[in-house]
Amino acid sequence: MRAIAGLMALAGAVTTTTAAAQAMSPARYLEAAGAADVYERAASQMVLESTTDAKVRDVARMIMADHARGSATLRAAAARARVRVPAAALTPLQTELIAELRAETGLARDATYVAQQRAAHARALALHQAYAAGGSAAALKAAAARIAAVVARHAEALKAM
Repeated sequence: MRAIAGLMALAGAVTTTTAAAQAMSPARYLEAAGAADVYERAASQMVLESTTDAKVRDVARMIMADHARGSATLRAAAARARVRVPAAALTPLQTELIAELRAETGLARDATYVAQQRAAHARALALHQAYAAGGSAAALKAAAARIAAVVARHAEALKAM
């Protein structure tokens, strides 16, 4: 039940993310993007250790690989923009979602993972699209646009599950 409440809060944040990202500083954007990457990669690693579903495994592997590349893209863009990249850390909500995922097993874990990732990717997509459209650091705006395309691909893959 807490997972559903957390997912609703995460999905509800999508509508506010767009406006907030347009006014957010480059450092705040990097902090939010870093948290999203850490969460999505940690959840994917956890599900890879237990799933027997080939589709879940393929999506989790894709997310891990693409988010690792996305993090590297943002670090390089931040260096070009002369913006310090804050240490990536989970938000309290993401920490709770990881704990809930850890408590699940088998098919329930797979289902929770897919539901959590759908909401997380919707929020991440809104974040990257908004920064690409209205951010203040040109190098980060370009990186955000490239990453948004990848996140959109993930969202579509998750939607099809």
